[in-house]
Amino acid sequence: MTSPSIRSIALAGLLALGAPVAVLIAQNAPTPAPAVTPAALAPEIFFRAPANGATVGPTFPVVFGLRNYGVAPAGVRMSNTGHFHVLIDTEVPAAGVVIPGDSLHRHFGAGQIETTLTLSPGTHTLRLVLGDADHKVIGPALVSAPIRVTVRPR
Repeated sequence: MTSPSIRSIALAGLLALGAPVAVLIAQNAPTPAPAVTPAALAPEIFFRAPANGATVGPTFPVVFGLRNYGVAPAGVRMSNTGHFHVLIDTEVPAAGVVIPGDSLHRHFGAGQIETTLTLSPGTHTLRLVLGDADHKVIGPALVSAPIRVTVRPR
């Protein structure tokens, strides 16, 4: 036979005194986990580096960020995955449109999550876009906010 716990003895004593037991039990109840909202699960794409407004050298590291979505190489057809593209000083194509492959639209179809860019001196606007297996823009939720970097002369 097991001995009664201190908690059960204290509870029995409080019952005998007519104490408000419901409050005591509620205080010892486990805390429920916070509710997960759809917004908390929404995909998000962003630059980890450089920071918006940064001044950088002509060649600088760029680190991509992605939440609630996966990265897969171009050509891989897997639900909720895509690969990164960096757009430089250009507009984002509409959802479902193929992202061009040129000096303003850099493709990272091997599934890379970082790169090094070399840009001319001056101010440039960069955006990250996640493309599907066919390099098509997945949708507006997978287009980053633009950042501006100032490239200093050598």
